[in-house]
Amino acid sequence: MYFPAKGYKWSQLKEYNRELRARQAKLSWTDARRRLRTNHTKLMKFIEGHSDRELYGGPMQGANNAWTPGRWAEAAGPSHYRSAAKFIRKCLREAS
Repeated sequence: MYFPAKGYKWSQLKEYNRELRARQAKLSWTDARRRLRTNHTKLMKFIEGHSDRELYGGPMQGANNAWTPGRWAEAAGPSHYRSAAKFIRKCLREAS
C-alpha cells in the first residue's frame, strides 16, 4: 500500500494530482463512469469486509499517521465524490 501514491510523498501531492489529471485528460465520460463504478464497488467491499474494530481500532498500516482504515475509507469516498460533483457542475456550466 502506498500513501499518498506509489513514488510520491505527501509534499508532492499537488504534482501527483497534476500528473494524474494529465494522464486522465482524454478519458471518456463512459470510461470515467466505469472507473467510478468499479472503484466504488471496491471501496464498499473493503468497508463491508471489515468489522468496526478493524476499521476504527487503530492506525492504518503504512500510512505513517493516526488515521484508521475507516477514516481513510471515509476520505476516499464522500469527499472525493463532492469534489467530482463540483467539477462536473463547473464543466456543465462552462459548456452551456
